[in-house]
Amino acid sequence: MGNPWGAAIGAETTACPVGSGLGGQGVSAWDDDAVDRGVAVDQLVELRSYALVPGRVEAFVEHFELHFLASQEELGMDVVGQFTVPGDDARFVWIRRFLEPSARGDALARFYGGTVWKEFGPRANELMVDHTDVHLLVPHRSAPAFAADHVPHAQRPDVCGSRRGDEPGSAVVAAVYELAGAAEPPAAAMTAARQAASGGVTELGRLVTAGVPNDFPRLPVHEDVTVAVWLLSDRAAGEAATAAAEAVAASQDLALRTTRLTPTGRSSLR
Repeated sequence: MGNPWGAAIGAETTACPVGSGLGGQGVSAWDDDAVDRGVAVDQLVELRSYALVPGRVEAFVEHFELHFLASQEELGMDVVGQFTVPGDDARFVWIRRFLEPSARGDALARFYGGTVWKEFGPRANELMVDHTDVHLLVPHRSAPAFAADHVPHAQRPDVCGSRRGDEPGSAVVAAVYELAGAAEPPAAAMTAARQAASGGVTELGRLVTAGVPNDFPRLPVHEDVTVAVWLLSDRAAGEAATAAAEAVAASQDLALRTTRLTPTGRSSLR
């Protein structure tokens, strides 16, 4: 598989300082040989975009961060990014990571069959309209360690939760490229990346479709498209990061969808 990103923007991740309903049973379907496109398989990453009841995004974020952060991490799942979408009061985007890919199905089965979800899941489902826009990804081998500075939520001091995602410098752009034998981008894209870096853009992650079986089929993932996802942090409002992502897409004639995101108070990626 080609690399649609070209020269990387300076890699950086930041974390808080130290300190239709969901659920069902999973099945084991992991295949260590399933990923064969130049990617690492030491972790799986879900990029999850939820459609919510209009006007209820703040209620969903409060409920989600109160009940579903540390409780998932106790079962081996890291919640490394939570975002709202400016101007859209019915969209929530979050990123869940599995550092033990072979344990994904079991961890999800334990969570969605466990006491926390049984008590608080019904309210989450009431606030959701659709939860099926999900890409199952792996970090590309050309990228630095993904979310390396993530601090487990249970280990953070309470004050961390008060940090607001709408503070200056907290815009994140998620660029999703549809791949079809993409080649290495020309110098124009690499130039755009260097210019973006000088304009205050840093890279949060480079990920690609995992291409492995979904071992928890009750939570669907996209299986009919191969994508590359570029996550960028922009000190401004996201214009420079969006321009860099668009330059890469234009250089290879790739279909691109960009979404500007606002990290929540407890999002590690920002």
